[in-house]
Amino acid sequence: MNSCKTNDNQATGSDISAKLTEMQKFMAEKAIKMPTENNPVIAYKFGADPAVLVYKDTVYLYATNDMQQFEFSKGKIENNYDKISSLNVFSSKDLVNWTNHGEIQVAGKSNPKAAAKWANNSWAPAVAWKNINGKDKFFIYFADNGSGIGVLVGDSPIGPFVDPLKKQLISRQTPKCADVNWLFDPAVFVDDDGRAYIYFGGGHNPDNAANPKTARCVELGDDMISIKDEPQVMDPPFLFEDSGIHKYKDTYYYTYCTNWVDRKDYDTDIPVAVIGYMTSKNPLGPFEYKGWTLPNPGEAPLFAGGNNHHWVFNFKDRWYIAYHAPTIEKTLKTEKKGYRNLFIDEFKINEDLSLPHQRITKEGVKQVQNFNPGNEIPAATFAYSGNVGVSNDNTLISVKDGGYVCIKSVQFPSENCEITVKYTPVNDKKELILKTGSFGANGTEIGKVKLSSKGVSEAKLTISKDALTSDLFLVLPENCELISWQIK
Repeated sequence: MNSCKTNDNQATGSDISAKLTEMQKFMAEKAIKMPTENNPVIAYKFGADPAVLVYKDTVYLYATNDMQQFEFSKGKIENNYDKISSLNVFSSKDLVNWTNHGEIQVAGKSNPKAAAKWANNSWAPAVAWKNINGKDKFFIYFADNGSGIGVLVGDSPIGPFVDPLKKQLISRQTPKCADVNWLFDPAVFVDDDGRAYIYFGGGHNPDNAANPKTARCVELGDDMISIKDEPQVMDPPFLFEDSGIHKYKDTYYYTYCTNWVDRKDYDTDIPVAVIGYMTSKNPLGPFEYKGWTLPNPGEAPLFAGGNNHHWVFNFKDRWYIAYHAPTIEKTLKTEKKGYRNLFIDEFKINEDLSLPHQRITKEGVKQVQNFNPGNEIPAATFAYSGNVGVSNDNTLISVKDGGYVCIKSVQFPSENCEITVKYTPVNDKKELILKTGSFGANGTEIGKVKLSSKGVSEAKLTISKDALTSDLFLVLPENCELISWQIK
């Protein structure tokens, strides 16, 4: 994993901008979302196939690293995922301000830093945690393209992760899996009794588009890195890909993306490329098809279409759905398509346990709590930004004077407080400006931090009584690299 810590080899002065790649600079300048938009949750970096882990008071969001493919193609080649060997991971306590924890290096055939030396790719992760022998363990299940599923294990939600098996957990040699078209897209669920289950598979051929029977489910071993018994065949109608699983009350919901086959030859009302759902009173089924719940992103105004991939989760007693949509590439006007971003919206469940058609929005979800700045905050923690890039060290680098990040609904400790800022030392006198209230550089200035060759500075802040809870803007001079900050 990358870290937000500084080191003795960090660039200074005019060398700072070299720490951003060409595409990171491009995203810093062009990938903008508006103040009223909480979607996409991350605009400065492409990511897809979200998986969510709720651990204690924090949501961890994992994703296929579409940005890795974009760095290779520069948007001039369609995204075919073949260069992706890592996963993104972000976290939030409020579902609006997100911290970038860097990339988990997964597949090692083309990436010597990666954990799974045998794997070609890392797509569509699933995540879970479980207390084993008195210690919380964290598991990432990933698709090695369409050939099988691997597993990594760590002692923290952000790693480091290791490969305990040195091979695929699910492969073509796994019983009842040899004929699965696409052996990928895992979903994992740990039940109330501690037993865990994995769901996976996808694909079809023209002869069985309506009932491909290419989904599988099986109970995981107590160690979470083995399976019990043989996988069972599932039959989601018009299955394409993207297994999902969640439980509400005593009902298990298996969710999946329907295929793109033209329905004119079939007697069905199941739309193409939506999230369908099936229910059961048993985690291994049998499951019964009930309908569909999430439309294709292309059906929403201002969105672009594409494949669907989702994760349903509960946080602070409310239900949400994470998914992806190729909206930022539309803003960037990339030459070729298929580069996706992460979204979260509320997820409704009817009183009769059926699922309504969910809303896809750019507004996203409401912030579930105010942001507490009392701890040291990694620089790459914010809701939205302008002209600021996030480096591979998870630092912020301003590509223009007045570049900014916004942290929404910050709860200041008092009207008079102090901020401590860590940054890459600078040779000349520059200032980091803090503002509250309005978008970008138009807010109310509450303090300035003079930057120096020391790399750590402090400044006093003055906040009006009616602004003790307000949006905070960190406004950076050009070529400034911010590492972390803290308000006391």
